[in-house]
Amino acid sequence: MDFSFSDSQKMFRESLREFLEKEIAPLVDEQEKKGPMNKEEALEVLRRFRKIGVGFDVESMSEMGSDPLAIGILAEETFRVWPAAAGLVGLTFPAALVNIAPEDMRDRLLPKLERNELIGCYAITEPEAGSDNQTMRTTAVLDGDFYVVNGTKTWITNAPVADLCLLVAKDERGGRIFLLVEREQSPYEVSDLHKLGWKAAPTGEIYFEDCRVPRQNNVMDMVASAMTGSRLKEIMGEDFDPARLANSRFAKMLGSMAPENIIFAFLRSGMALAAAGISQAALDASITFVKERSQFGKPLGRMQLIQEKLYNMKALTVTSRLLGYWALQLAMSGDPEARMASSLAKGYACEAAVQVASDAIQVHGGIGLSDEYPLERYFRDARMLTIPDGTTEIQKLVVGRELLGKGFSAYA
Repeated sequence: MDFSFSDSQKMFRESLREFLEKEIAPLVDEQEKKGPMNKEEALEVLRRFRKIGVGFDVESMSEMGSDPLAIGILAEETFRVWPAAAGLVGLTFPAALVNIAPEDMRDRLLPKLERNELIGCYAITEPEAGSDNQTMRTTAVLDGDFYVVNGTKTWITNAPVADLCLLVAKDERGGRIFLLVEREQSPYEVSDLHKLGWKAAPTGEIYFEDCRVPRQNNVMDMVASAMTGSRLKEIMGEDFDPARLANSRFAKMLGSMAPENIIFAFLRSGMALAAAGISQAALDASITFVKERSQFGKPLGRMQLIQEKLYNMKALTVTSRLLGYWALQLAMSGDPEARMASSLAKGYACEAAVQVASDAIQVHGGIGLSDEYPLERYFRDARMLTIPDGTTEIQKLVVGRELLGKGFSAYA
């Protein structure tokens, strides 16, 4: 088993690191102190990422999608520098659905998508249905050519600045429905939420009150239409063979996993690598510090208890990284094990990041408590990771259910 990156992956990682240090790192301190990015600030970050080919238009996605590990490298390295920017970019993914959207939506939004000026978000969590998404109350009732949506979604990253959202709601039969909601065409209200970490990441609550969403914005219908019609060939090229897609492992995952579980498999794999990125930043800062700082007449790095902390921090970081890339590979290949692997990776890595950041503060002593240094930000940002996309406790229950089978589900 090969745990090393290929030459092309190493080149991508190095160029990404150079880009992040030059284009993104200078923005961090001022924006974190200022608070959530407004629309123009968020768009400026997305435009900068467009310089290195990171976007959700067909060309950018085909390049990134050809190598699942490149997506993981992007998540890990960007979180190492600035989680708020990583959240903005990663959680804009629903904007990619514009590529297979109805023609009138494509005409309006594809030019923005190609310029990296279209922001998306996931609208899943509700005030009274956080971890228990089976009890969500947001409804989408069919009324002629429109769904009428009512309900509230909360803790939605990008909500205040998003142009559209991927909404999960209940239909009139109580089943799950996925809608691509364009804010200008189907207006909804948003209020800001403030939080412990990711200070610069815009986060909000979304309110739907008799919001009318075109029937053709049903995401599962959009996917089915793209797979059976000519649109997918437009996207993938004339040599694309639909039969190959129908027989792929990803198609098998669509048949064996609920759509929301597929979404969570990717989100949770990304969160694990995000956590590894924060852990690496905290570890790097600690290594530099203990080499330079002396106490009792010798460098801190020569003290046994300091070396023990560095050992633990390194072990947690490496394990998190390996779990994250493993889970991501399974998700990208459509492996049914992806649900279990992504929950295992997310639960472990996010708790590990909290421990690594806490140890980094301890290693730095009083300096670690100062907001003039990034250690306290690493800790706050790491602590944020243990709750979104399923708490650590939920990840443990998902893994337990996947290991033991349906009859042993602790949350059914």
